[in-house]
Formats: sequence, structure tokens, C-alpha cells
Amino acid sequence: MKRFIFPFMLCLLWGMTDKANAQGYNIKIKVEKMPGKNIILANYFEGKVYAVDTAKLDNNGVGYFSDPKKRLARGMYLLLFSNSNYFDLIIGDTQKFSITTDTLDVIHSIQFEGSPENTAFKNFQLFMLAQNQKSKQIREEYEKDPNKDKEDAKKAYTARFEQADKEVRAYIADLVKQYPHTALATFVNFTLSPEIPDFSKVVPEDTKDRNLEIQRRAYYYNKKHYWDYTNFTDSTLIRTPIFKNKLDDYFKNMVVVHPDSLYLSCVEILEKSRPCNAMFRYLMNYCLVYTFDNKIMGMDEAFVKLGQRYYIGGIVNWLDKDQMKKITDEVYKRQYNLLNHKAIDLRLPNVDGQWVSLHETKAPFILLLFWEPNCGHCKKQVPLAKKEIYERFGPHGLKVFAVNTHTKEDEWKKFIEEKELFDFINCWDPNRQSNYWTIYNVFSTPVMYILDKDKKIIAKNLAVDQMVDLLKKEYEKQYKIKVD
Repeated sequence: MKRFIFPFMLCLLWGMTDKANAQGYNIKIKVEKMPGKNIILANYFEGKVYAVDTAKLDNNGVGYFSDPKKRLARGMYLLLFSNSNYFDLIIGDTQKFSITTDTLDVIHSIQFEGSPENTAFKNFQLFMLAQNQKSKQIREEYEKDPNKDKEDAKKAYTARFEQADKEVRAYIADLVKQYPHTALATFVNFTLSPEIPDFSKVVPEDTKDRNLEIQRRAYYYNKKHYWDYTNFTDSTLIRTPIFKNKLDDYFKNMVVVHPDSLYLSCVEILEKSRPCNAMFRYLMNYCLVYTFDNKIMGMDEAFVKLGQRYYIGGIVNWLDKDQMKKITDEVYKRQYNLLNHKAIDLRLPNVDGQWVSLHETKAPFILLLFWEPNCGHCKKQVPLAKKEIYERFGPHGLKVFAVNTHTKEDEWKKFIEEKELFDFINCWDPNRQSNYWTIYNVFSTPVMYILDKDKKIIAKNLAVDQMVDLLKKEYEKQYKIKVD
């Protein structure tokens, strides 16, 4: 199932427009030094660039990007003159204008007629180039200053950096004021980061672990204000080179590694984006894929909760039946076997025909193992689990509740005898009445879980050596037993 969501959603996004009334677009471009050449109009998406239209220049260097029936989606676009020569521009609500440029020095020579927004965006780019150069110069002066480690020098350089930052913020504030509710305003505002207060000025000197407390306050402030400059109701951000990077940074570095925190962080931005269908769809896909593909054990609970709330809950209504079924089926398969939740009981006949119960199995830890004798991977992993897990932890009470998923009794018993699995609680479900495959997501084998004494799932989807490491820690933590 990996990645079944994203390709479909990508196609959906290409079909989205920001206006229901398609008035079309018409952008004239003139590059006298490129007669007969092609200029490509492309947009940003997910860190890549996608061609949208091509203008074939005539002998006078004039061409058009044009479609009378379709509008361009809001966002940041590129004029590609060559692989190494391009220029960023903004496409907002005004989609009929003209461009004139000299490709030898695009950023200084380019001119827009009929698009004040792009003229302002060009000036913004020039301003930011100058500010970056200024900051670079301050940094170089600081590195060369022989007194840079002295307190007065540090304060002086800090003040210069802060002044440069104030100039940027003032410039952006003025742009937003001049061009309210535009794609330009949304983008330039998004480039800002929250100003984190200097908590060293408010945390008392005698505070225990003072530096950690300062860092803790800065972290929580940054997390709380991380999205202050983000307009989630404007799809412009989807088609910029920096939006996904900021999403990735937020979820990797700001969100606490816990399924509830991950889920609530997803819901926070999703609900902010609800007024904008395109943004909501994009973020819904991002959050679903991020929680589904998350490699940290237990984070799939966030995927399940998102699926229950938005897909099973009927909020997502743009998928076809097949796509919706794939997602909801995955939610159903995961919702019964979540980490730190109590495992559902299994009552199955054992190899002697006697009924055994998972919940009635008394042990400090249980390895719940689903396997079948003809599975090539099982032939390696089951004996390995016996050697590395049962033989090391069995003397300390661990039991193996081994469920055979195959229906041929003779092959099952033969494997048990050959591999000497007599100390396992060997059981099966020949009539397939327990629904174990759905409850424990057993659609390939082997599948292994570790349960504690209360039958709570404490590990899943781990390799044998990882389960060994976890059991060592749990035995020592809970029972003060060290296992070699």
C-alpha cells in the first residue's frame, strides 16, 4: 500500500483552480535576444518544478502563455529561459499582464506591465538580496574581529543583526499593507519566523538547570507561534519552494514524539485550512502520508485517528470509492492493534485440540507470533525468535503464543517437530472464525507483537534483535532482572 495516496492527490491538485469562474490567463512575454526560442512557465510543488505552459517567441522575441478557458492556480512560478537562467514570479488573481526582460540580467532588467504585484515581488527579491549581503558582511566582520568574544563586541554585533531583521520585518509589513489578501502578501509574510523572546532576561539566575529552562521556554514559545505568519486559507503556499520544508521541520523538530501530539498537531493545521478546499486537501494528504509512513513505533495511532475523523467521519468527500476503501481498510486493520492498548483476546485450539486463550496466558511478557510453515521468511524468523527471544527470556517467564495461519495440519505439526517448538503455545484457526488477520493486521507473515503482563501491546513491527533490546530494558525496569 505504500504511497497509494500521494500520486492520486497530486493529480487532484493539478486539476484545482482558485476561481470557480475560469476566465483564463494571458501573459505576454518579450525577450528580444531570444527570437524563435521557447520560454517555459513552471511552478513549484513538493520541492520540484513542473512545467505549466510554453511560449514560442516569434522573430521579434514576443510570445504568449495563454489559455482562454483555464486560470492558473495561485502560487510562485518560474520563467525558465534555460537550465541555469530563470526568474521567480507570483501568479495571483491578476493573470493578464506583460513581461519584458533581458536574459543577461533578469532580476534587474525585468519589467511588468499590468501586474503591480509582480513589480513589488521583484523589488522584494532585490531588497532581500541586499539584506542577505548585509548580514553576510556583518558575520564576516564578526569572525575577523579580535574582540568578538568580549561582551561589548557581542552586544554590538547582535544589535546590528537585530536591526537588519527589523528592516526586513518592516519591509514585509509594508508590502502586506499595500497588497492585502494577495498571493504576494501570503508568500512574503510566510517567509518570517516568530521572534523568540530572550528568556535569559526573565529566568532567575538561581533557577535549577537554568539553561535547560531557557531552552524549554524558547521551544514552547516557538511551537506555539510557529504558524503565526502562515495563511492556511490561501493555496498560494502549496506552490512555493518552502512550504513543504516548513511542514517537515515542524513535524520533525517541533512536535513531541507521541501519537496524541502528532494527531493534535495535524488537526490544528487541518482545521485552520478548512475554508480553502485546495489547502485542506493538500494538508490532509500530507498529514495522512506522514502518519502512515512514520517509522517511529506507535505513531500509526495518529493515522488511525485522522482516518476515523476525516475519512470514516465523512469530511473527506473528494476520493473515488477505490481510494476511499484503501484508506479506510488500512484504518480498520490498524485500529485494533495500537501500541499501549490492550490486545484483543484470541481463543483458539492448540496442537492437541485443547482451547487456549491469549488473555488467560499468565506471563510477564508474551511474544504473540503469527506465522505459517510454508512462508520463506517464517522459516528463518521463527527459529530465530525461538533462539534469541524464547531461549533467553523464557527462563524469566516469557511465553510465546504462536498462531499458525496455514490450514494444513500436517505441515503445521511437521514444522513444530522439525524446529522443536514444543514449548510454544501452538494454536491455529482452521475455520477462520476469530478474525485474527484483521484484529492483528496479519496480511503477510511473520507478524510479531510483545505484550506485557496486562496484555498491553508494548512492541510491534520490530525486528527480532530490536525486540531483544526492548525486552532487556523492560525486564530490568519492571522486574530488576538483567538478561544477557
